[in-house]
Amino acid sequence: MSSNPFAVLAREDVPESRVALDAVIAAGRARVRRRRAVTVGAAAVAVVLVAGGVALAAAGSDPVRPAPAPAQSAPSAAPSRSAAPACEPVRIAGLDRPVGIAVDASGQYLVGTPEAFDGSLTLIGPKGPRTFRVTKGLMPSGINGSGVIVGNVTSTADMDGYVVENDTSTRLGLPAGALNVRAGAINDAGDVVGDARMPGNRFRAVVWRYHQWSQPQLLATPSGGVAGGQSAAYGIAADGRIVGNVGNGATPYLWKTDGTGAPLPVPAGKPGGNAVRIVGDWADGAVNYTAATVTLPGGRRVGRDEPTWVRWNLRTGEVQVVEAGHPSMGAAGLLPDGRVVVNVYDHAAVWSDTGVTRLALPEGSSQVQIAGAAGDGTIVGYTVGDGDARAAYRWNCG
Repeated sequence: MSSNPFAVLAREDVPESRVALDAVIAAGRARVRRRRAVTVGAAAVAVVLVAGGVALAAAGSDPVRPAPAPAQSAPSAAPSRSAAPACEPVRIAGLDRPVGIAVDASGQYLVGTPEAFDGSLTLIGPKGPRTFRVTKGLMPSGINGSGVIVGNVTSTADMDGYVVENDTSTRLGLPAGALNVRAGAINDAGDVVGDARMPGNRFRAVVWRYHQWSQPQLLATPSGGVAGGQSAAYGIAADGRIVGNVGNGATPYLWKTDGTGAPLPVPAGKPGGNAVRIVGDWADGAVNYTAATVTLPGGRRVGRDEPTWVRWNLRTGEVQVVEAGHPSMGAAGLLPDGRVVVNVYDHAAVWSDTGVTRLALPEGSSQVQIAGAAGDGTIVGYTVGDGDARAAYRWNCG
């Protein structure tokens, strides 16, 4: 749950790691601000491994299972939601002119980056909105049901991943030899997934257990075949399954809770791919990957052309193309019933097996950019009106 998923898609470097929608380069960020003002986050892109219990292959150690979810008190009340017709836009109070938004899986928490981009974050939760200062330039790529935030700061070379808890940002630890790491997603257990950029601009999928931010663990990655020892993680499910890609986008990939992995199928004639989100029995991401992406000098692969977006049924193994017009940098959200939220240039829509529902624009708005979706059907994003006036909105599409 972030802003723009296909931007998030950059795969691993040579194997590509993926650029979490937090536009990985300043130019990209500026472009996103001008055209949409929000970077999806996550999310990304949209994305996934250790929360529940994936056995991980830490460098030089035996596979281990993730720690149990941290204790957390039940939220007192959900953010205020005024009554509105289904899928109608409602202004999000306290989040003005955002350039990045993420929403947790329950819809209880939202986090946004104000336009100043000065390290301020606005967190909206059961107790209402509040703004605090963390690392300058941090763009959120995910948030969980306890209000723990993950995000990245773009550097001249690539990006640096952080976790934010109790108003304090902590830089995620690097695996041995790594140049930097990217934070992609977080689940309610507090486990974070992403990737590490290694020497030679090669990427490896990584997981950080809750409160073990200095102890990254590499996900098991095939050394032969198209994978070539490279991988990137983009999404993590509540039960600990993870999705991403191997081989610099050569194959979309799923890591199971027992630590083993398997490639996800792609439609005929559309090789390569990157899975960016996983919710229950569903995952979504881009295919025909090489043709629609380009590799940056730092090795990270980012979107170049309109992606071919697909949805995977993880129970049956079926892959289905999301037919919703011409997606602008991919989809921005995945709902538990398999519906996919898509950005289509000046508007957004919800795609399902039965058709496409266009999201209504608030009065006076000319464009909309969806940043993420929650399990209760809450869709969040921002709109652009006259004079580039931007405002955060939610659509209740449960």
